[in-house]
Amino acid sequence: MTNGKANPYVMITVGFEYDIDGWSNDNRAEIFCRNRKGFLEFLTDNMMPYLADEYSLNFKESVLFGHSQGGVFAHYAAFNSDLYENQPFGKYIIGSPAFWTPYFTDQPDFDAYKNDYGYFERRSTMNKELYLTGGDDEDKDYEEYYGVNDSTLEGLLHLKERLDSHGITSYSYKIYEGNHYMYIPEMLIDFTEEKLIPDSSDEDMP
Repeated sequence: MTNGKANPYVMITVGFEYDIDGWSNDNRAEIFCRNRKGFLEFLTDNMMPYLADEYSLNFKESVLFGHSQGGVFAHYAAFNSDLYENQPFGKYIIGSPAFWTPYFTDQPDFDAYKNDYGYFERRSTMNKELYLTGGDDEDKDYEEYYGVNDSTLEGLLHLKERLDSHGITSYSYKIYEGNHYMYIPEMLIDFTEEKLIPDSSDEDMP
């Protein structure tokens, strides 16, 4: 934004207080995995309505971006959004979702992500815009953790295949050069400079 490469946005980092180590896997897992339902409720019913009053936000253009364990949460948030009356996010960036991390697979219902938390059993269409993204060289970074689970890129590809199988077109899928996080600046510039996601005309959701 400073260099004129992207349109101005209100950008808010949420999830960690100043006295919490945001690099700690356990701290991130507490919010994004173990307490994901409470965190989503806070964002949906508390934080975003408050911010909308303060800054006149356009919910249709509001974006929830999560990466790694945050990408796991962004996927959870997108495919549980239909359960809420408030709809504060119109777009979701699901970046390098770590569906394989022990902090996620230790949850009793972790494999519910494989059918997108039953979303398509409740709904036949989706009027949210999704951006699925990762780095082409990142799978080797964490291969010791995958076990029988999808790698990061496999998880993204299988999510894309599920969307295709349900006829969902309001998404974009792009794999950048780089590892688990180095591609993020380029991705964010692309996201803000261009319209990377097709419009959806679905009216099935509020």
